[in-house]
Formats: sequence, structure tokens, C-alpha cells
Amino acid sequence: MKILNLHGFMGEADNKNYKALCNIFSSEDIISPKIDYINTSPEELMKCFSDMVDTDDFIFVGQSLGGMYADKLSRKFKRPCILTNPCYYPHELEIITSSGIPADYVEQYRKMSVITQNERAYTLCSDKDTILPDNYQNCVKLSVTVKTVHGSHSTIENVGDHISELLTEIQNDNLLLFLGRGSAFADEHNSAFFVEDNELVLIDCPATSYQKVKKMNWERYDNIYILITHTHGDHSGGVGTMLQYVWFASYLKKKVTIVAPSAEVRDDLLLLLMRIEGCEQEWFDIITADELNKKWFVAAVPTIHVKPLDGRCFGYHLNIHGNNVVYTGDTATLEPFKPLLKRGSFLYTEAAYYKSAVHLHLKEMLPEFIKLSDSGVHVYLMHLDVEEEIKKLIADTSLKFVQLI
Repeated sequence: MKILNLHGFMGEADNKNYKALCNIFSSEDIISPKIDYINTSPEELMKCFSDMVDTDDFIFVGQSLGGMYADKLSRKFKRPCILTNPCYYPHELEIITSSGIPADYVEQYRKMSVITQNERAYTLCSDKDTILPDNYQNCVKLSVTVKTVHGSHSTIENVGDHISELLTEIQNDNLLLFLGRGSAFADEHNSAFFVEDNELVLIDCPATSYQKVKKMNWERYDNIYILITHTHGDHSGGVGTMLQYVWFASYLKKKVTIVAPSAEVRDDLLLLLMRIEGCEQEWFDIITADELNKKWFVAAVPTIHVKPLDGRCFGYHLNIHGNNVVYTGDTATLEPFKPLLKRGSFLYTEAAYYKSAVHLHLKEMLPEFIKLSDSGVHVYLMHLDVEEEIKKLIADTSLKFVQLI
């Protein structure tokens, strides 16, 4: 992991954030350039900072005006950022506009202003900030995670401890990443992935996920596994195309291992892939969950979803990087999964705004999810049908949406 640290308008490369980061990371992994904000256009700075990002494993850290750029880079590269008293609207700040900075730079800043929230932004907002005294409202509007801390604009007390806490939160939020988090009628269907021991593990593979995986650097992984929860099209509809793509795009060197949760689902998948999709057997391996011997895999967990697929719907119990992970898949009940949860566990659960007999209705489940969270379980919501309404329901709780790549 690398850090790009961006100081504020009149700041220095070795600012307090940099010094705090040096106590956490090797200085070789931290890039902290001296920035000439007055004589360099915002467009040039964005290009310069973007050129510094030479891997896909960066975290952007920014103070004040540097925070605005860290937020921009986070959105562009879909990576987390830590912001300390970010200046989201530099074109409105007199200390900047009266500094001698060219008027066209100020206009560029106005055009760069954002109004949408960044789910990957983790923000520290000082309670005694006299430079940006009303900044908290901007922060909560534009960043999902905002923590009020004691300090001034450029000096946050115990900033190293606060940054360490946010880094832990970032690590938790990125344990299982999602190619999509929508339900059946969404633009991007629910599908997750993680990497362990240089193996890429997908949970379900709808067509929308295949489109994202093919843009990843998937060839670097030794093996690719697809764990199937059930055979609904929004969970398995991209598997056939994925098999063909990996087989031919890797010049016949790689094939995918499909993990069916049961023998019955394995037979259904073989019918789908070979009789309907027309896949060749040499393109893939298919095994059942009880045949999978991997340290990241614990068990398939049978659950209840739709009546035509009785006995054929499952979640998964996993061990990702040593963490106890429970993934419900599509389910109408949480009961099979509750015994697997303990303090420190990660629960990835579906959450529906609309009530039905085949999904977990969030309004009904909310007290139980909050109780689990209060007991020390990390609760993440997926398979969302109406994101904006669900976001309102979980406001002021510790529940989170799963994080998209």
C-alpha cells in the first residue's frame, strides 16, 4: 500500500499528517510533494497527482485544499481517502481568492466543486476550525464517514491516533469488495470478491460483474474461483461468458473453478453452462462446496429464498484474511446465519426497502441489525433495491453499505 499525502494551501510537504503517517508506514511508501497552489493550475495539479499513482493500492490523504484534491483522486481511482478539514469550495475562501492566485484558477476550482457524496472518504473535522468554521455541514454532505475531533484548522490533537483509527475502518470496509450491490432490477447486480494467497474469489457472477472483472488485472492471479449462491440470473447469468473469456483471453492457460453449494446446484449449473450456454467442459472445473479445501472457505450455509428453488439457495461462511465472514446471499431469513456471528465478525446481508416474502425487509430487520452491530459485529448491507431510501433508514446508525470498486 502507498500513501499520497497532499498538504494545504500554505502548507508544507512534511506537515502534521505526513509526520503522523511516518509513524504508521515506511517513509518509502509515502509520497508527499511540495505543492505550488498559487502558480499551478488545478488541471495541471490533478494531472501531476494522477501521474504519481503507479499502483492500484493507494490511499489519498489530504489537508484543507489538499483534501479537495485527495477527494477528487479518490473518486477518479476508486480508492479510499482520509481528509483533514477539507476545503471543498476553495473559490469561496477569501484566504485563497485574495492570495494573488490567477482568476482563471479560481474559476477552475468553482467548476471542480462537487455535490455528490464520496463513500470512500473518511473525514476528520475540527471543532475549533476558524478558517472553515461551518465546514462540518459540507463534510457530512460530501463524505459518508465524518468524525468531529478537537483542534484547529491545521492542528488536530492526536491526529496520528485518529488516522490510525480511520485506517482500521478502511481496512474493514475493504475486506470484501463489491462489483455491484443492486438487486435483480438494478443496473449493477450483487456480486463480491476478495483476494487471498494470490487467488481471486468471486461470490456470484452476473453479467454486470463479468464486465468489471474483464477490466481487472485478473491474469496475475494463480487461480480464479466463483462461489455460486443460487441460480437466479442476477447471480449466475455471467458465469458462462466469464468461463469463455478467461479460457480464450488467457490463451488456454487458465480456467475457472466453479464452486456449487450442493450437488443439486452443481447439476443445475452444468445444465445451464453446457446445454444452454454451450460451454466446453475443458474451460472450467466444477466442484461442490464440501470438496473445496481452502483456508478461506468454511462452509456453504443453506437458507430460504424463493419456493421454486427450495433447497437450492445458500449463503457462505468464510475466513477472509483471518476474519470470520458471513455472507447471506439472497435470503428471507437471518436465522441460519446468526449462530455463526460473534464479536468482530463481518456480516454481509441483503436489505430490501420493499417488503416481500423472499427478501429481508430492512424496516423489520433494522432493530436486529443494530443490535448485532452494537454487539461488535460489522454489519454491511448489500443487494439493495432502493439505495436512497435505505440510506435514509440507516442514517445515524453504524450500519454501512458494502463498498463498490
